[in-house]
Amino acid sequence: MHDVLAKRLLMTPAEFIHALSVVNERLKTARTVAISLLAFAALALAGAYGVSAIQPGMAKTMAGIALIGGLGAIAADRLLGLHRIEILDDILLSGFRHVGSPDVGRRAAELVTLRRRRQLADTLERFVEVAATNDPSAVPLHRSALREMAPKLLDLTRRLREAEARVQPSGMVLVRRLLTDGCESPIFAPVGPPRDLERALDRIHAELGYERLDQRGCDDDDDTGTELRFAA
Repeated sequence: MHDVLAKRLLMTPAEFIHALSVVNERLKTARTVAISLLAFAALALAGAYGVSAIQPGMAKTMAGIALIGGLGAIAADRLLGLHRIEILDDILLSGFRHVGSPDVGRRAAELVTLRRRRQLADTLERFVEVAATNDPSAVPLHRSALREMAPKLLDLTRRLREAEARVQPSGMVLVRRLLTDGCESPIFAPVGPPRDLERALDRIHAELGYERLDQRGCDDDDDTGTELRFAA
């Protein structure tokens, strides 16, 4: 999984644009298929029970098959939507400024909203609390690492909640993945060393690039707080 993520982050702007184009086309196809099949199911039932143009048994069979196909297309749409979000987040982590715009810009703005930051802070704080109290958890947690890194984790939650602080979208991508990536996040790896979580937190703090509005000069008036970084 680490190799897959590293490979994605080494993609060129052209490769990112192509990946977005492909997933967008697949999303359109999935939505079209879903709408068409669900409409066909409705028409089949209407033909049987509304105008009696189709035998009820045949109509039910046709509608059932179409409904199953429509639900499958909806599921595909959901999975493709999640994949699209991961591509947008990879672009933010890569530091490219205009790739995928305006989609990347909208994703960046969404990530840095105070509401999103507080939601993630609440989740992280809950994990720390569960580890400290040994309460049962619906997911496996690296409790010893959470207890050891509790001061750093709680400092992160405090900073995320600061309404006057500006944070970088790339840092918010890392926070989200820390809390949701069951395969890669050191929070969900009970056998990993606590140092893995510490390294992840160090990278998050570096990527967030905290800046307080009351410490910034007038020369930053045109900074929206969601401007993407150029690649180093």
